Amino acid sequence: MRSHREGTEGGFTLIELIVYSALLLLVLSVVGGLFISGLNTATTVRTVTNASTAGQIVADSVETNIRNASDFQLTVPSGTDQFLVARTAQRDTTLAWSCIAWYYSASGSGSIRFKQSDVAILAPTASELSAWILLDEGISPASGTAIFSSSGQRLTMTFKGLAGDHPPVIITSSATSRAGASGSLACY
Repeated sequence: MRSHREGTEGGFTLIELIVYSALLLLVLSVVGGLFISGLNTATTVRTVTNASTAGQIVADSVETNIRNASDFQLTVPSGTDQFLVARTAQRDTTLAWSCIAWYYSASGSGSIRFKQSDVAILAPTASELSAWILLDEGISPASGTAIFSSSGQRLTMTFKGLAGDHPPVIITSSATSRAGASGSLACY
């Protein structure tokens, strides 16, 4: 025998709709939270990766050129700024020397700039420095007040690269120049 309620139409009761709506709201909240968390994580990874990549570009520039350098000079032109100049053998079919320089400016958030020339490079003025190639900004010494240090023909570089609101990325590198190589180009 079949049970049949007379006068009622098939459908959901108000209680069932409230329960289903609450369950749907709970599922959407969990999925939305995971989505937002994923977006935040992607932003964090992108920011830290960009800071790390920029720092590695600086380190590669200095390492490569110091390793190919016959000599280099590290000075402090003003305050805690640092000026590094190297006489570097260029990659060519014949040996050619070039002057390469990096300038670390502690002003603002800190930056490092690069210049290459066929003549000696002197410490730049503020207006001259703005024409140099910007390698990275938002950098500061990992400890103390210097990002470069030297001992004999070995140059060490250690700095922090800002990564937004996240802990800074620390870059450390060193290279030794090819002391004693001869050539007539004077770079400093």
